[in-house]
Amino acid sequence: MSKTKFAVNPTDLLSHPPLLVDIRAAAAMLGISVFAVRNLCWNAETKRVLKPIRQGLKLLFSPAALNDFAAKLVAGELYFPATPAKARKRRTVAA
Repeated sequence: MSKTKFAVNPTDLLSHPPLLVDIRAAAAMLGISVFAVRNLCWNAETKRVLKPIRQGLKLLFSPAALNDFAAKLVAGELYFPATPAKARKRRTVAA
């Protein structure tokens, strides 16, 4: 039996936090849904604080930026943006 040799010890990976996390982990860190994180990325003000990094179709976030965002929310410096309303109006039936 041959043992697999790693360039990096796998136990060292557990002791260091990741440099970037995906959108699901970011949502879990903030305690909100994935759609809410995407909504934050659509808003210019919150996008500036979150600093998302696009890699192909994925959005990656720095845990430090997520912590700064949460601190600004608690301090009252930022607010969650409203979800965009639908542009189409409902038709009314004339009686």
